[in-house]
Amino acid sequence: MMTRRSRVQFAGDTQLRYRAYARDHGMTPEQIRSNDREICPDSLLLPYLSWLSKKWYEWGKLNPDRAIRGPKEHADFDRWLEELTPGLNAITCECHMRLARRRT
Repeated sequence: MMTRRSRVQFAGDTQLRYRAYARDHGMTPEQIRSNDREICPDSLLLPYLSWLSKKWYEWGKLNPDRAIRGPKEHADFDRWLEELTPGLNAITCECHMRLARRRT
């Protein structure tokens, strides 16, 4: 049975940023959610939020003279995320690396 809390937690899979997170790891939103459930069963969104913070930091380094003030910066950040392609090693979060090591 899906609770109100779980509906809120999983709302991210339809959002652009969550899709970018999944794509960056070479997965679909459903696959990354399943992996994150295995990695962090008590805090399902922790890996996503960690990844998102790192991406904001990267974007900020690429745009040092732009402060995040409002909708324009958020829209520019979202466009930047959409243009990202997974690297050769798409599993970049420490928790995902630990999971990959356990599986081999």
